[in-house]
Amino acid sequence: MKFILKIILVAVVMFVVGITVFLIAFGDHTNRTNFKIYSADKKQCVTIITQGKMRYFINGEHNSVPKTEYIKIDKSGIPLIGDEIGICWKNENYEWEIVNHQSKIIDVKLDTLKFKFNTSWEKDKFGIPRTTKYTQPNCGTIGLQNMKTYSENIILEN
Repeated sequence: MKFILKIILVAVVMFVVGITVFLIAFGDHTNRTNFKIYSADKKQCVTIITQGKMRYFINGEHNSVPKTEYIKIDKSGIPLIGDEIGICWKNENYEWEIVNHQSKIIDVKLDTLKFKFNTSWEKDKFGIPRTTKYTQPNCGTIGLQNMKTYSENIILEN
């Protein structure tokens, strides 16, 4: 009986080691710390740069954080599995409107009459956060865990 348990234990350990090696060798090595989101026509761009627990949403194409034209947020309250960004381009009031649910705004160096940032999804009548607003034309969402876009209205460049 002990011999069978040892065989099972060795098999489980080998399986876990094999999966770990596979994930390291072939896993997702997507850059989640510096990427750009474009409108479908590529006329508008937002650069997103993450440095530790801070994330910058920067209007335009940038390789580093500029002195102006950004919103700085604390992302420490966002779980990896729930880290998602919603964006709408040129809606009725703004050049772009972005949400990063459960974030906390630290600094705004952006024209708030032209650009809007939300720290939570809009809630339905039951108080449940929904992404519905960001499924409209000229809008979309991006899951940052897998760096996947959920709309053809936005282009993600890494």
